[in-house]
Amino acid sequence: MCGIFCVVNSAGNNCDNLINQLKFETNIKRRGPDSFNFQVVPLENVSLGFAASVLWLQGSTISQQPIEDEHSVFCYNGDIFSGFDENLQKEHGDTNLFHSFVKNQINHNSLDNLCQVQGPYAFIIFNKCDKKVYFGRDIFGRRSLLMGKNEENDTFIISSVAKRNAEFKFIELPSIGIFSLNLWTKEFEVQFWPFKNHNFYSKLKELETFLGIKIKMNVHPIEKENGQNGEHGFVENDNFLLLKNLKIPKEFNDIFITLLQNSSWQFNVNSLKVLLENAIFKRISNLPPYCSECIKTQTSCNHATTGILFSGGVDCAILAVLLNKYVDNNRPIDLLNVSFDSQNNYQSPDRIVGMETLKELQSCCPTRVWNFVEINVTKEELDLERDRHIADLIYPLNTILDDSLGCALWFASRGQGNEYTSSSRILIVGMGADELFGGYSRHRAAFRRLSFKGLQESLDDDWMNLPYRNLGRDDRVISDNSRQLRTPYLDENVVNFLRNLECWEKTYPSDKVPQGVGEKILLRCLAYDLGLKNACTLKKRALQFGSRIAIAKENAHDKSPRLNF
Repeated sequence: MCGIFCVVNSAGNNCDNLINQLKFETNIKRRGPDSFNFQVVPLENVSLGFAASVLWLQGSTISQQPIEDEHSVFCYNGDIFSGFDENLQKEHGDTNLFHSFVKNQINHNSLDNLCQVQGPYAFIIFNKCDKKVYFGRDIFGRRSLLMGKNEENDTFIISSVAKRNAEFKFIELPSIGIFSLNLWTKEFEVQFWPFKNHNFYSKLKELETFLGIKIKMNVHPIEKENGQNGEHGFVENDNFLLLKNLKIPKEFNDIFITLLQNSSWQFNVNSLKVLLENAIFKRISNLPPYCSECIKTQTSCNHATTGILFSGGVDCAILAVLLNKYVDNNRPIDLLNVSFDSQNNYQSPDRIVGMETLKELQSCCPTRVWNFVEINVTKEELDLERDRHIADLIYPLNTILDDSLGCALWFASRGQGNEYTSSSRILIVGMGADELFGGYSRHRAAFRRLSFKGLQESLDDDWMNLPYRNLGRDDRVISDNSRQLRTPYLDENVVNFLRNLECWEKTYPSDKVPQGVGEKILLRCLAYDLGLKNACTLKKRALQFGSRIAIAKENAHDKSPRLNF
């Protein structure tokens, strides 16, 4: 994991000190404390500078960035989980392999094959031959990348993270394709990802308005959904009939027993389990054997290297059980649970449920040591850290929802309890589960209005908006604590499997099925099958309410008065 940065100044100003003048260096370094370098590229009439910090998470040695050779300068923040020969990855490492691949694609004047790379990433590369800077985010937008401008001195910035700054204004780079900036002509181009998404043109228009220029479209998107093959015809298959004829017993767990006795339903549950296991394994298998403290001296240890953002809900409980299979049994796993509920001695809903689900985990995985980290945040500390630092990480987003979730995730990922601070370097998180499995109340409302057609449209809308609502923000606030977030539910193979199921095979928010059972019904069946008999029936609870950071009377989509920008 890295912090990456590029500054382009067309007025010819010296950019050696520009990164310090903008005070970005601290925020970039916090994302990757193991290495930091700044590289200036001398060009006629253009000042071009790159910076990158590195959090060492794979391989026997750290890969320094930026990488410069005779053809290019390269900064990369990401992981490769599939798309290349595994032996090549082990030999060259993700950063060097991705660098060679992108450079080769650019030389052949096509970036289409970037879609074959599975994993979250953002990158910046300067091609010395055509004098263009190429930059972009992966197809799901799992890594942050911002673009900033200062019209007075003709300066552009591309960065993982920014600061509230009167000189520069920033926008999140939309995850719609690969962009390029011609340093001689000052023209911007975009090569769209080769699939259809209804946000392509609206997000491009937002960026054009921000930059005040027209962006040339190199390739138009084709008519293919991201992560979904073909059109849903709502054919009443076996699983539909199974749910339609389902009798609702007094004991809700009996619903899961009935479903799991059906071979077609059990097949989907087993398939999901295998895909999630593979996704988790890929995300932790190559970690250096050191915790966040012992890596400084490379001293072997048995401390926790992996943690989970843990509310006790079904999404994270499943990840915990599956993660247990792949973490060395002599290492504990940290469960990070945050609460802002000081009036009730921090006994927020997520704290209470988290403790209950902890007991289930201890029963399901009796040989594992689970470090349940109680992160209690006072109002004074919340206000202090938000004002001096967290608001910069949330920026350029500014709503009350961004404020609540951004602060909650920052304190949770800091992992600082009263008696123990997490030593993990990887955080497994459940992001994407509600969008893919239909966990929100709006999915139930859509089903009530327009049956399965409305439900499918609501799921599609949530999926297509996911990169623009929260993923970049979440990457910025969590990575700021020098921990890498890993999102198994957003693994490409998991996404493809789920997006190709009929909507009722994932969620069944019918009024005849109670909350805590119908929504995310496939995921709840997996939880039951794994032994999580209590967690499988927990109702959906948003982090901002479960942790008690949110003020209920506020409108989540209004601009937050506390972010000061």
